[in-house]
Amino acid sequence: MPANRFATAMTAAVLLLCPATAAWADRSGDTAPPPPAAGPGDEPTGSVTIAPGSGADLIRLVEKSLPGTRVYDLNLSDDGAAPYFEVKAERGGSVWTVIIDAATRKILRAQAEMPISELGPEVQRELAGLRRARMQLSEAVVIAEKLGRGRAISAGLHLNNGKLIFVVVVVSNGELKELTVSPEK
Repeated sequence: MPANRFATAMTAAVLLLCPATAAWADRSGDTAPPPPAAGPGDEPTGSVTIAPGSGADLIRLVEKSLPGTRVYDLNLSDDGAAPYFEVKAERGGSVWTVIIDAATRKILRAQAEMPISELGPEVQRELAGLRRARMQLSEAVVIAEKLGRGRAISAGLHLNNGKLIFVVVVVSNGELKELTVSPEK
């Protein structure tokens, strides 16, 4: 995963993991109710709750909803009004972007963005490596979540000395862990 992609994942996670104390500080006369308590299995992330489930479940949801799709990127984002997962996939010679609500895990939007031929050479090499790999990104996420004892908020491809690896960022007990999984093992 390129450094800027990891930095984006880290920033999103920090923003989601830090309690919104400034918003609730010094509200002496305010009688607004506190935010709802997280349910069992929900991942509390500051003022945001992410629905229970694995990052691999999100990948499988996309691959099931769009037959012939191969997911190559998963990223938690908080750029909008509510946090969401942005999933990138290869399907029918095109790059697809799928937006999934983080709280409900429902697909909000799926659309073809551009032909794969318009991607940069590094991404095209990564996708070629993914096509040759025996392992899917969802399998790498399952392994990383088990080893990291947490839930994936970001996963993608990276070439390391010409060999494909999966890079997964997992949240575990409020901490971020970056794990790499080799599809050859």
